[in-house]
Formats: sequence, structure tokens, C-alpha cells
Amino acid sequence: MFSRLGEEMLSSAASTAADPLEQLYQTLADLREQTHGPYYLDDVDGTLDWPDRGVYFFFSPNSELRTMSPADWRLSRIGTVGVSEGSSNTLWNRLRQHRGNVRGKYADGGNHRGSIFRLHVGRALIEKHGWHDQYPHWGEQNPDAETTAVREQEHDLEQQVSTYIRDLPFLWVDVPGEPGPDVDRVVIEQNLIALVSHYRRTAGPSDLDWLGYHSEKSEVYQSGLWNVRHVSDLFDPTAIDLLDDHVSSTAPLDHQTDLR
Repeated sequence: MFSRLGEEMLSSAASTAADPLEQLYQTLADLREQTHGPYYLDDVDGTLDWPDRGVYFFFSPNSELRTMSPADWRLSRIGTVGVSEGSSNTLWNRLRQHRGNVRGKYADGGNHRGSIFRLHVGRALIEKHGWHDQYPHWGEQNPDAETTAVREQEHDLEQQVSTYIRDLPFLWVDVPGEPGPDVDRVVIEQNLIALVSHYRRTAGPSDLDWLGYHSEKSEVYQSGLWNVRHVSDLFDPTAIDLLDDHVSSTAPLDHQTDLR
């Protein structure tokens, strides 16, 4: 028969072992090893053997995935692809949209109208530096904002967005399945956003210099994520087990150009 102290210690140990955030970051540590990560958008391209679809995890600039304990990592964006019936978008194509252009007239820039991630980062830069007059059309989706003049005007900011995003460590997991709203990718993305989000908590992330705190979107600066949807949702813990199942079946890419 256990003493009250023994029961409390066992209860505390079980609670610690079952902490969903710890479980998630340990699973992500396993994913790092499984895929030979972390990855950086500056170092990869479409010639690698990317899976057709999956879920990606970007971390904050202060997260050093090679040297820091997983408990000290901090996710800053979770996303996926192929969640609508008939979608033909691929994992690499989505990552490429976030990365921006490598060459051409708008080299090292990009198109924030095709990447909500880029839109949020650019808007935070505008708010941080007071650049409202320089970029009055940022985020506008109407045809007038698609003109060559507007794109040239925004190119400098698009380049700064690219610089920021390309330097973020990220991981990815292969989650196959035909496009649709009920696939595992949706379950993983939505529930892990809800788990990691600080939107319902009294304290935010510890990296107080995070760019997202300058965002005009309350969902971004309160959640600590470059996400808006699902930041206030409830979390289903079975999503971590689902992620773990896909981690174990994910194969690394054939090579990386820079292991940093």
C-alpha cells in the first residue's frame, strides 16, 4: 500500500511523462533524426526527393535544433498542403512559395499574395519599422495591387521577408493521402497548432524579440505563431500519436547541400 507521498510522487511523474508539449517536442526530435534535419530554405530546392504531401514545422530564429535540447526549441509556424478536394499542390511547391524566388527579375524576393506566411512576416516588418507609407498595398488582393509598379515597389520588402524565412530551421514529415478535409495532415496541423499556441495562456513565449510580436494580428502575437487559424482551438492528444506514426515511416531526402 502506497503512502500519500508515494501516491503524489507517482501522480506527478505520470503527469510529467504525459505532458503533451514534451511529447510533441520529443517526437519532433525523433523527426529531426529520421530526416537528417534540420532543413533551411536557403539550402534546399525542388531537385530533392520531396514527398508529394506532408506537414512542415518552422521554428523560431533562436531555436538551434542541432545543439539545443528539444525542450528549448520553439515552433513558430505549422502548415500543410493538399487539404481541399482536387488540390494538386505539393509539399515542395508550398515550401517554395514561402521561400520566394531564387533567380529572375525578382530574385530573392517573392509573392506574399501566394503565401500567407510571407504576408504575416512582411506585415510585422511594416509595423515594426513604420513602413506603412512605403508599402501601402501590402496584402491587398485586388488587381490594382498586382501591377508591375506595385510589385517593384514591394520588392525590397519581399527580399527582407525571404531573408527572414530562409534562415528559419524547419522539419517536415511525409503524410500521404488524397487531398481532402479529413486526411491525417489536417488532424495533425490543426491540433498541433492548438497545442503549441499561447493564445489561451496567460504567458507568451520566452523569446521576447520575436518578430511576430509586431504583427497587427492578435492571433499571431498572442499565439506566438505565424498562424491565425486554430490558435484558439482545443487540442486532441491523439494527434501526437498520429504524428509519431508518420514520423516512423518518413524517409530522409537524398541529400542536403548544407548541413550547417
